[in-house]
Amino acid sequence: MSKHTEILTDSIGYLTGRAHRGIREAMSVALNNAGLDISPAQLPAIGCLILRDGAPVNQCKMSEHMNIDRHRVSRIVKDLEGKGWINSIANPHNKRENLIELSQHGVKLLPIIRNCAKEITKRAFNGCTAEERSITLDTLKKINNNLNNDE
Repeated sequence: MSKHTEILTDSIGYLTGRAHRGIREAMSVALNNAGLDISPAQLPAIGCLILRDGAPVNQCKMSEHMNIDRHRVSRIVKDLEGKGWINSIANPHNKRENLIELSQHGVKLLPIIRNCAKEITKRAFNGCTAEERSITLDTLKKINNNLNNDE
């Protein structure tokens, strides 16, 4: 391995990016195996709604949270709405925007999502001690706080 390759493969951006993609893909496969038709691109939308604890979110905020453009969010919302996972409702305070929320069907799927997430987390930390897991999570939280102080 060249020195340049080693610099890249040891960088936090490279490692967290690969881990993120691996976790998202494994989560999508696990959910599909559990009978839920969801793509890796749709997972962050569901995650955004879960983080809001049932409170509706407008597509602009969802776009910011997912770090993708509004047009892609719109397609994802349309797909998830077609599956019955989410509802898109008119914002009573701004008729030009819609609010997105988990549907009753979507809420019923949360235990399946939670179980799949636990299994993927267990798989991701395979071979790690409880202390290593704790240090990893604490360190990632600190890095997130340092770099995303507006969230």
